[in-house]
Amino acid sequence: MPYCPGQVPATRTTAAGQYRRARTFCEIAGALSCRLRRRPKRPSLWFAHSDHQIYLSELHTESGRAGPAVGFTALIPDMHHFKGTEGGRVAPLYRHPEVAEANLTPGLLKTLSQIHGAAVTAEDLFAYIAGIAGHSGYTHRFAEHLAARGTRIPLTRDPALWAQVTEAGRRTVWLHTYGQRFASPQHGRPSGSCPRLPISEEPVCTIAIGTEDGGVPESISYDSEARTLTVGAGTIRPVTPEVWDYRIGGVQVIRKWFGFRKRKPDIEWQSPLNDVLPPTWPARWTVDLLDLINILGLLVALEPEQARLLDAVSAGSLITTDDLREHGVLPVPPYAAKEPKTPKAPRPTPGSVQGTFDFPG
Repeated sequence: MPYCPGQVPATRTTAAGQYRRARTFCEIAGALSCRLRRRPKRPSLWFAHSDHQIYLSELHTESGRAGPAVGFTALIPDMHHFKGTEGGRVAPLYRHPEVAEANLTPGLLKTLSQIHGAAVTAEDLFAYIAGIAGHSGYTHRFAEHLAARGTRIPLTRDPALWAQVTEAGRRTVWLHTYGQRFASPQHGRPSGSCPRLPISEEPVCTIAIGTEDGGVPESISYDSEARTLTVGAGTIRPVTPEVWDYRIGGVQVIRKWFGFRKRKPDIEWQSPLNDVLPPTWPARWTVDLLDLINILGLLVALEPEQARLLDAVSAGSLITTDDLREHGVLPVPPYAAKEPKTPKAPRPTPGSVQGTFDFPG
């Protein structure tokens, strides 16, 4: 029997975490760079999950759509995680749940450390990728080059610039993971709670959602002059136009989030489980929506700095593929592309299989 966990938190789309029962073989996308870049249904990807794992996702078939070119999550990602549809690729940071074995080409971190004159960790590289490509300025700048499959990351030779991009990227990952990864109170990234906008900008639910007939709203709209988001009969404000229009893979995040939760959800019917819907709007969903608006607002605020850093990297000296060949990083050796072996799960004993599960409220 292939390795498969039971009930675990999972996420449907970037920046919009959800708690779902993960299903064997179909909820986790294939992954990474050159060592765990796999299709869905791979037990090795389940096996690599842990409390310190981070997943990077991208829509490699068309990376130039509006919004960031990459997304991050600490939860097990759905196969459509990046934008909610059209699949994509998922790259876990680590290959093993207990051993900090980076899912990277052998020799890459050593080469980067030599060039920058300081130790570069796998976490640093993940953060650097987030700093470079985790904002809309990246896709806008390289739109015509991203028609070919896959996100390309320019690697700066400037140690000071590397450090600045990495710091911006750590904040990006911290936001995408709702504060679960790369927390650092001394750097303004507190742990233990969802990141929040300044009090003067923080959204508030001014009229409760779900009070109309039918219990669960069917519509969502936005008033840019009043900076008010209307969900059914409920309202949230202030919400800036940039937050309302924030997109990933060309998809409007808030509208997509609501589409999964409205009275008649915008999802493909796959089984009778799709018909199991809450009779009323759960209060937790309002909290989740407020969390999402805070996250998007902080990402919007970070984008000008990321765009400035991307301009500086692009204008400066870069590490080339020839440099990586000279250091023996490229081409990638065949053994490095093999996925890790996963343990076989024991066969369940009679009566030990969970027959039912509860939907959190």
